Amino acid sequence: MVPGANQERDRIFEEQIKHQDPHAATERADVTYLGRGGRIFLMRLYLVRERRMHEVSLQEFRAGELERRIDAAEATWDGRQWVFASGYERTFEEGRETVKPFTKLAVAGLAERPEDFAKESRKPGQMSFPELRSYLDRLRASGARVSNYLVDLHLKLAFPLVNFIVVMIGAPVATRLRMQSAALGFGLSVAISFLYYGFMRAGQALGHNGALPPYLAAWLGDLVFGVVGFTMMVRAQRT
Repeated sequence: MVPGANQERDRIFEEQIKHQDPHAATERADVTYLGRGGRIFLMRLYLVRERRMHEVSLQEFRAGELERRIDAAEATWDGRQWVFASGYERTFEEGRETVKPFTKLAVAGLAERPEDFAKESRKPGQMSFPELRSYLDRLRASGARVSNYLVDLHLKLAFPLVNFIVVMIGAPVATRLRMQSAALGFGLSVAISFLYYGFMRAGQALGHNGALPPYLAAWLGDLVFGVVGFTMMVRAQRT
């Protein structure tokens, strides 16, 4: 539910607060698009209505190694495939580079369609778990660094557990403070929640910086506070 809610929030902010017309954008500048099969598209300008790329570079990777690169003045969608114009096709094999100039080059087998380049790139928080996992697989195929996105992917599983673990911590605290001030219990609960949230975000930042492995960075908060909550529950039962 959260990715969809985030997209709706952004739409309301842009259309109703900033008064931007979502259909007014007819071009996108400096576009980088991660395609399927280890492909990366780089273009200086993309004209949405004309379905045309200007100063475009297509890079194809296999097992993290650059296999082919196409640099062209422009590329146009002819209704079935992308046709590159006025450029060079470079292939790389066993450390050797082969360069072929071309006037027109139709590239078959590209899964990307014009509407894919018309969309703004979404952040991990705006993607669902399957969408982010698919994007991560495409990153791996291109040989790009995936640790940041791997942290965000596992956070989508780790973060919902905050609700359960906070209850594990809050129940013993409420039992101990039931005869004392209610304001003290409320304040302590808020403090624990903020501390937990801060711990989760700190782990995420450490994972993005490479200071912690992605899996540990995503689950660190749950592990620490889960142990604390379990210990408090056991002690509360004994007393």
